[in-house]
Amino acid sequence: MDKSASALTRAAGRTLLLIAVCGALAACNLGPQASAVAPTPTPPLGVGPQDVGAPTATVTPLIIDVTSTPSPTPQLLPAEQLGPITVDGTTHRTDADVTVHVRVGKSVSTVTCSYVLQDTGQTTVLGTPTTTAIDADVSENVYTFTPQAAGTYAVNCTGIALTVSGQRAVSAAGTPFAVEAKG
Repeated sequence: MDKSASALTRAAGRTLLLIAVCGALAACNLGPQASAVAPTPTPPLGVGPQDVGAPTATVTPLIIDVTSTPSPTPQLLPAEQLGPITVDGTTHRTDADVTVHVRVGKSVSTVTCSYVLQDTGQTTVLGTPTTTAIDADVSENVYTFTPQAAGTYAVNCTGIALTVSGQRAVSAAGTPFAVEAKG
Protein backbone atom coordinates (compact mmCIF):
# COMPACT_ATOMS: atom_id res chain seq x y z
CA MET A 1 0.00 0.00 0.00
CA ASP A 2 1.29 3.33 -0.88
CA LYS A 3 1.44 6.36 1.37
CA SER A 4 -1.55 8.16 -0.11
CA ALA A 5 -3.81 5.15 0.27
CA SER A 6 -2.73 4.69 3.86
CA ALA A 7 -3.43 8.36 4.67
CA LEU A 8 -6.83 8.08 2.97
CA THR A 9 -7.70 4.98 5.00
CA ARG A 10 -6.69 6.71 8.23
CA ALA A 11 -8.81 9.82 7.37
CA ALA A 12 -11.82 7.62 6.54
CA GLY A 13 -11.40 5.73 9.81
CA ARG A 14 -11.24 8.93 11.81
CA THR A 15 -14.32 10.25 10.01
CA LEU A 16 -16.26 7.07 10.78
CA LEU A 17 -15.11 7.22 14.41
CA LEU A 18 -16.22 10.86 14.65
CA ILE A 19 -19.66 10.02 13.16
CA ALA A 20 -20.09 7.13 15.60
CA VAL A 21 -19.20 9.30 18.62
CA CYS A 22 -21.57 12.09 17.48
CA GLY A 23 -24.36 9.54 16.94
CA ALA A 24 -23.84 8.10 20.41
CA LEU A 25 -23.89 11.53 22.02
CA ALA A 26 -27.04 12.48 20.13
CA ALA A 27 -28.75 9.33 21.38
CA CYS A 28 -27.97 10.11 25.04
CA ASN A 29 -30.67 11.72 27.20
CA LEU A 30 -28.64 14.14 29.33
CA GLY A 31 -31.50 16.28 30.67
CA PRO A 32 -35.26 16.94 30.55
CA GLN A 33 -36.89 17.23 27.19
CA ALA A 34 -37.64 20.74 26.00
CA SER A 35 -41.30 21.70 26.05
CA ALA A 36 -43.09 22.13 22.77
CA VAL A 37 -44.80 25.37 24.02
CA ALA A 38 -43.52 28.51 22.39
CA PRO A 39 -42.04 31.08 24.80
CA THR A 40 -44.29 34.02 25.81
CA PRO A 41 -42.96 37.33 24.61
CA THR A 42 -42.00 39.81 27.33
CA PRO A 43 -44.05 43.02 27.15
CA PRO A 44 -42.04 46.17 26.53
CA LEU A 45 -41.17 48.28 29.56
CA GLY A 46 -41.93 51.60 27.94
CA VAL A 47 -45.29 52.67 26.61
CA GLY A 48 -45.24 53.63 22.97
CA PRO A 49 -47.97 55.08 20.77
CA GLN A 50 -48.92 51.60 19.59
CA ASP A 51 -49.62 50.50 23.20
CA VAL A 52 -52.15 53.20 24.10
CA GLY A 53 -55.57 51.69 24.51
CA ALA A 54 -54.27 48.17 24.02
CA PRO A 55 -56.02 45.55 26.15
CA THR A 56 -54.06 44.35 29.13
CA ALA A 57 -53.95 40.90 30.64
CA THR A 58 -56.10 40.33 33.73
CA VAL A 59 -54.24 38.79 36.63
CA THR A 60 -56.29 36.81 39.13
CA PRO A 61 -54.66 37.07 42.57
CA LEU A 62 -54.05 33.97 44.60
CA ILE A 63 -56.13 34.24 47.78
CA ILE A 64 -55.00 32.28 50.78
CA ASP A 65 -57.42 32.21 53.69
CA VAL A 66 -55.47 32.24 56.93
CA THR A 67 -57.60 32.34 60.03
CA SER A 68 -55.78 33.75 62.99
CA THR A 69 -56.60 33.25 66.59
CA PRO A 70 -56.63 36.46 68.57
CA SER A 71 -53.78 36.67 71.00
CA PRO A 72 -54.77 37.42 74.58
CA THR A 73 -54.35 40.99 75.75
CA PRO A 74 -51.41 41.11 78.16
CA GLN A 75 -52.08 41.94 81.80
CA LEU A 76 -51.46 45.59 82.65
CA LEU A 77 -48.75 46.49 85.13
CA PRO A 78 -49.77 48.64 88.14
CA ALA A 79 -48.23 51.72 86.47
CA GLU A 80 -50.44 51.11 83.40
CA GLN A 81 -53.78 50.72 85.22
CA LEU A 82 -56.70 53.06 85.76
CA GLY A 83 -58.93 52.39 88.76
CA PRO A 84 -60.44 51.32 91.00
CA ILE A 85 -62.92 54.13 91.50
CA THR A 86 -64.33 54.57 95.01
CA VAL A 87 -66.86 57.03 96.46
CA ASP A 88 -66.64 58.29 100.05
CA GLY A 89 -69.59 57.51 102.34
CA THR A 90 -72.72 55.44 101.90
CA THR A 91 -75.48 58.05 102.18
CA HIS A 92 -75.51 60.86 99.65
CA ARG A 93 -77.95 63.78 99.34
CA THR A 94 -78.54 66.42 96.69
CA ASP A 95 -76.72 69.71 97.28
CA ALA A 96 -74.02 67.88 99.34
CA ASP A 97 -70.54 67.21 97.98
CA VAL A 98 -69.65 63.71 96.80
CA THR A 99 -65.93 62.82 96.90
CA VAL A 100 -64.57 60.35 94.31
CA HIS A 101 -61.14 58.64 94.47
CA VAL A 102 -59.53 57.26 91.29
CA ARG A 103 -56.24 55.31 91.24
CA VAL A 104 -54.07 56.26 88.24
CA GLY A 105 -50.86 54.51 87.14
CA LYS A 106 -47.90 56.76 86.30
CA SER A 107 -47.98 55.54 82.66
CA VAL A 108 -51.62 56.60 82.20
CA SER A 109 -52.28 59.97 80.59
CA THR A 110 -55.23 61.95 79.25
CA VAL A 111 -57.44 60.86 82.15
CA THR A 112 -61.04 62.04 81.86
CA CYS A 113 -63.63 61.20 84.50
CA SER A 114 -67.34 61.90 84.42
CA TYR A 115 -70.43 61.08 86.41
CA VAL A 116 -73.68 59.83 84.93
CA LEU A 117 -77.17 60.22 86.36
CA GLN A 118 -78.34 56.80 85.21
CA ASP A 119 -82.04 57.64 85.50
CA THR A 120 -81.75 60.26 82.72
CA GLY A 121 -78.44 59.36 81.04
CA GLN A 122 -77.13 62.88 81.70
CA THR A 123 -73.30 62.85 81.77
CA THR A 124 -71.10 65.57 83.29
CA VAL A 125 -67.30 65.72 83.14
CA LEU A 126 -65.64 66.04 86.53
CA GLY A 127 -63.35 69.04 87.09
CA THR A 128 -59.65 69.17 87.84
CA PRO A 129 -58.62 66.65 90.51
CA THR A 130 -56.32 66.93 93.47
CA THR A 131 -53.52 64.39 92.96
CA THR A 132 -51.61 62.55 95.68
CA ALA A 133 -48.81 60.00 95.13
CA ILE A 134 -49.55 56.56 96.60
CA ASP A 135 -46.21 54.96 95.63
CA ALA A 136 -43.65 55.15 92.80
CA ASP A 137 -46.10 53.68 90.24
CA VAL A 138 -49.54 54.90 91.34
CA SER A 139 -51.20 58.15 92.34
CA GLU A 140 -54.73 58.98 93.42
CA ASN A 141 -56.91 61.64 91.81
CA VAL A 142 -59.62 63.04 94.08
CA TYR A 143 -62.66 64.71 92.49
CA THR A 144 -65.58 66.43 94.19
CA PHE A 145 -68.99 67.16 92.68
CA THR A 146 -72.41 68.20 93.95
CA PRO A 147 -75.35 66.25 92.53
CA GLN A 148 -78.35 68.44 91.68
CA ALA A 149 -80.94 65.67 91.33
CA ALA A 150 -81.84 62.53 93.24
CA GLY A 151 -81.22 59.21 91.51
CA THR A 152 -78.58 56.60 90.79
CA TYR A 153 -75.13 57.86 89.80
CA ALA A 154 -72.02 56.15 88.45
CA VAL A 155 -68.51 57.49 87.83
CA ASN A 156 -66.52 56.38 84.76
CA CYS A 157 -62.94 57.24 83.74
CA THR A 158 -60.92 56.75 80.57
CA GLY A 159 -57.26 57.28 79.72
CA ILE A 160 -54.37 56.18 77.56
CA ALA A 161 -51.74 53.84 79.03
CA LEU A 162 -48.26 53.66 77.57
CA THR A 163 -47.53 49.94 77.93
CA VAL A 164 -44.49 47.88 77.00
CA SER A 165 -46.32 46.92 73.78
CA GLY A 166 -47.46 50.46 72.87
CA GLN A 167 -50.37 52.75 73.68
CA ARG A 168 -53.58 51.18 74.96
CA ALA A 169 -56.93 52.67 75.93
CA VAL A 170 -57.82 52.00 79.57
CA SER A 171 -61.03 52.63 81.46
CA ALA A 172 -62.57 52.15 84.86
CA ALA A 173 -66.15 52.14 86.08
CA GLY A 174 -67.24 52.84 89.63
CA THR A 175 -70.02 51.06 91.48
CA PRO A 176 -73.35 52.90 91.08
CA PHE A 177 -74.53 54.77 94.17
CA ALA A 178 -77.79 56.43 95.21
CA VAL A 179 -78.33 60.12 95.88
CA GLU A 180 -81.42 61.04 97.89
CA ALA A 181 -83.29 64.32 97.71
CA LYS A 182 -82.29 66.85 100.35
CA GLY A 183 -84.68 66.91 103.19
